[in-house]
Amino acid sequence: MKPIRADFLFAALWILPAAVVFSVFAWGQTLNTAARIELDAQGQKTGQFTAPDLTVNYTYARTGNDMKLAGTVHFATPIQANYAVVQTFRLGLALADARGNVVGQQELISISENRVDDVVRFSGTVSIPPQTASMAFTYTGDAYAADPGDPDPTSFWFYPFNN
Repeated sequence: MKPIRADFLFAALWILPAAVVFSVFAWGQTLNTAARIELDAQGQKTGQFTAPDLTVNYTYARTGNDMKLAGTVHFATPIQANYAVVQTFRLGLALADARGNVVGQQELISISENRVDDVVRFSGTVSIPPQTASMAFTYTGDAYAADPGDPDPTSFWFYPFNN
């Protein structure tokens, strides 16, 4: 078993409030049009979401008020080229109505101490409010280099909400 490192504990204590802030701020927000992924009312669909820090390949199967969602996350070249480890990473999902108003949200996965070139897998069932028309991925993460003298640790995130 790995010992808990003080810097990891500090990061975890910093991210927990950030997740709570996200939970509060997403409600009443609207999703940016460019980030919205339109959902089919029924059936299965496969797609890809690309952001500056990562790519999410996903498949969903929607049946009524439930959606089975599975996929993989690949960290992008800027993260892989400059850092060795993703210290913390949280992938979430925001759900919106036809006008883009957020009607729900859910965390999909939370990981720690993951190599930047490892594929992150997620799967689960998401509860879908009846008025849901689209979704958008959200994420936060922290990465650090392996050797002293390499780039300083970095935080990266994507919140697809209009101000």
